[in-house]
Amino acid sequence: METQKLNVDALEAALPHQETSIAKDLRFNIKKILGEGALDAKEGGLALLALATSCEYPKLQEFARGQLTALGATPEEIAEAEQSAAIMGMLNTYYKFRYMITQGSEQASQEYGTAGLRMMSIARPVLGKKTFEMLAFTVSVLNGCQSCIVSHEKVLKEHGVSSEAIHDLARLASTMAGLKKLSTLA
Repeated sequence: METQKLNVDALEAALPHQETSIAKDLRFNIKKILGEGALDAKEGGLALLALATSCEYPKLQEFARGQLTALGATPEEIAEAEQSAAIMGMLNTYYKFRYMITQGSEQASQEYGTAGLRMMSIARPVLGKKTFEMLAFTVSVLNGCQSCIVSHEKVLKEHGVSSEAIHDLARLASTMAGLKKLSTLA
């Protein structure tokens, strides 16, 4: 049985319209990842929504919301995907600080103790642990948080997510970063 994919033809309207080779590469990449990659339609749509929210890219947020609604995602699932960008923005920023401050200093690690940030929302997410971890990983790649990337990748593997799907999430985050930059030039 073939896995359902997002409607990547409809995606074109939400993407930057420059006809440069760079713009074509970025449009090709996002369509290929979402249309032919290892992620099913809902996984791809949720990841796209989390990334578009992180990048403040309204056209792609609207596209992702519409696709997810058509796929039967609940309003609560859609809201959690969007809000995953916020909680991961907080955590990525904090854990980048922890990584930088503790490099080569065991004392600094002990000096700062635990994070002390409320993050109960990630204990029992509406989307389920595996799917939420996929979004957490993807946003962490976009935000460049090394310790979060390593941590979430480990959990994804423990939940049976394939290396191909994890790689597609990383490629999607990378492509999204490029598309956001390109959209500001339009």
